[in-house]
Amino acid sequence: MSQRPTIQKPTPLSQPAFRKGADPVMGGVNIPNFSAEMQAEVSPEAAPLWNFVLNHARKIAAGIVLVVIVILSVAGWQWYREEQTSDDRMALGRIISIQDPARRVSALEGFLKDAPSAVHIAANLELASAAMATGNWDKAADAYAAVAAQDGDTPLAFAARLNHAQVLMHKGDFAAARDEFKTLAASAPADVAPVLHQQTAEAAVAAGDKAGAIAAYEAAVAALPPTDQESAAFFRSRIASLKK
Repeated sequence: MSQRPTIQKPTPLSQPAFRKGADPVMGGVNIPNFSAEMQAEVSPEAAPLWNFVLNHARKIAAGIVLVVIVILSVAGWQWYREEQTSDDRMALGRIISIQDPARRVSALEGFLKDAPSAVHIAANLELASAAMATGNWDKAADAYAAVAAQDGDTPLAFAARLNHAQVLMHKGDFAAARDEFKTLAASAPADVAPVLHQQTAEAAVAAGDKAGAIAAYEAAVAALPPTDQESAAFFRSRIASLKK
């Protein structure tokens, strides 16, 4: 008959970390002995710093925890802001889907009261478009002006100012439109400058400013490429009719 295998009691890998009446042990290290040994190893020059660390360990730990909390709070706020902006974009999308322009204008105005700046440009462009569809030129002009003011010196801001000038023409504010077109023409790329000078001239004519219209048409002729003789002839004919 074969013998039963003897089952031996397993030997603990290490002694318990804490025994009643014994010094505290962490990771196999006797904490008081370790502290004493470290103090013995510290040079006299570094002793004040070591004593400071020992005496203020709790405060230092609290400070570290505070820094971590601040970092996590900032990260949390950034996440919240991104999530909020995403929600606002979805809300703006739902408003844009409204078919009735008048209702869309009302909804966009309410949305803009509390919307973050990240979606203001898109919302104002939609508001301008909806306002123009209803013939509300004042609201359209204000919306385009808001886009131009917020977006600074960018192509989008340039386009918003151009649309703003066109809306001023619809409003019948021809003098203001003339000034807007004139300012845009002064900083416009060479290929669109002639058209903006022409727009300035037409607005000046509507405002009763013949001298301003003639000057704008002459600027349009000067801005044309030499090969565009047809446009030059049209502008010169307009100048001749204004001088009569």
